[in-house]
Amino acid sequence: MSAPRLVIVDPAVETPELRGEAEVARGWPGPVTVWRPALEPGQGPGPETPCEAEAVVVMGSAASVHDAPERAPWLAPLAAWVDRLLAPDGPRVPLLGICFGHQLVAQRAGGAVGFRVDAAAPPLRAIVSTRLSGCRLLPGEQPLTVVASHREIVTAPPPGWEVVGRRPDGTLDALQHLVLPFFAVQFHPEAGPEFLARRRIGADGPSAPEAEAAFADGGRLLEAFRRHALAARYP
Repeated sequence: MSAPRLVIVDPAVETPELRGEAEVARGWPGPVTVWRPALEPGQGPGPETPCEAEAVVVMGSAASVHDAPERAPWLAPLAAWVDRLLAPDGPRVPLLGICFGHQLVAQRAGGAVGFRVDAAAPPLRAIVSTRLSGCRLLPGEQPLTVVASHREIVTAPPPGWEVVGRRPDGTLDALQHLVLPFFAVQFHPEAGPEFLARRRIGADGPSAPEAEAAFADGGRLLEAFRRHALAARYP
């Protein structure tokens, strides 16, 4: 049996999230392929790109799922590829969407995405509390400290999916498919000190206790997804 393959889609539009990519791939026991469709046009994925992987992670982006083709020409091909992953007759590869990836997966599955406040409001950039309940990745009731950096949110979950994470303010923070190994989170489990510094998150700096808690909880979730994906291949 060949080594399990991980595909990471990093849709960053200014600089690649190298540290985040490394966190997503940490400990993966096989080859890792990274696609950066916005920064490396034509690299993939597209409608005809095969999904030769045992797990897929679609990361965050400053782009919006509503961007027009002239603004984000890479978005439609990526969306078409995600459609293939989500299709009833698709490959059923374990999938994790993060922030923009969360919104894209939810939208393509039939959910709705809108502004957190309104189009003029600045993005939320903060360390926040959230709670998972009934998530197959981290079962039971799981209070988490997480890193948030986003302007848009999922406003309605897609059919066939359930909400398994909410913030105290009601923000829909995590989704999972009722049956298939598909998951999506609004927060950034891959975030580290560089992520916080670049976005100026945390008044006390990236070594603050809440930041360390967020790094730990984010790492737990990513590790749980990797285990889940590998268990699907090696039950």
